[in-house]
Amino acid sequence: MKFCQNCGAKLEQETKFCAVCGTPITTTPPSAPEEAVIRHDQVNKQQEPVYQQTREAADAFKEAISGKTNLIQRVINIITKPKDEWLVVVGEQPNVIRLIGGYAFVLALIPAISGLIKYGIIGVSFMGIANQSISAGIETALIQLFSAVIGVYLLAWVIDMLAPTFDSQKNFGRSLQLAVYSSTPQWIAGIFLLFSVTASLLILLIGLYAIYLLAVGMPILKKTPQDKVVGYVALTIISMIGISFFLALILTSILGIFFVEGLGSGY
Repeated sequence: MKFCQNCGAKLEQETKFCAVCGTPITTTPPSAPEEAVIRHDQVNKQQEPVYQQTREAADAFKEAISGKTNLIQRVINIITKPKDEWLVVVGEQPNVIRLIGGYAFVLALIPAISGLIKYGIIGVSFMGIANQSISAGIETALIQLFSAVIGVYLLAWVIDMLAPTFDSQKNFGRSLQLAVYSSTPQWIAGIFLLFSVTASLLILLIGLYAIYLLAVGMPILKKTPQDKVVGYVALTIISMIGISFFLALILTSILGIFFVEGLGSGY
């Protein structure tokens, strides 16, 4: 029920003038604070999904490192019996957040921590002179971690983008499963960063097995015809070589800005 602001008489809902005193009835627009509250609520609703995704990724990471997931068994199976494990994977619903936070990020810590220890604590030898720098170790660890996580996401993007070209199923969730699980050997091999350059070359050789895993998984997860697998894998790897080079260059340049002083004192 509305009332006249001038005489207090009761007003009909649609009336424009008071029947008693004739005062025009105007509608008062919402005040600025109310509008501010509405805008604030809208922003909160837009930010809520991001918060939820971050929390879900953190929960996935905690579950993985606490042993509440099948991460260790997945690592063993994908390396020792890949075809059987891909058949298990294809029966799972892809979850981007958990694939990154609960698997990729956890395993990417192996080369990251190895790089930190090698360059920051053990040190490296150049022309017979041993050098070590905590700054260099931290920078190496961050480069390893970021390049692994960002790289596997870009690998999934490349796989999915090329899918129609090779009569394969375009599905980013499946592409991410393929990218994440086929990268397992490389992340596990990151432990060799602790040793000599010769041992580091072993990581490249193990990378060939990662390519094999990719080839085995494509017909299962992406429904790729067998006669298209080799071309699909080859073009994917060629694309990723270029992307990885620029990614490493960008990360090194950005992180180098923050650690240049430490690197200078360490070397």
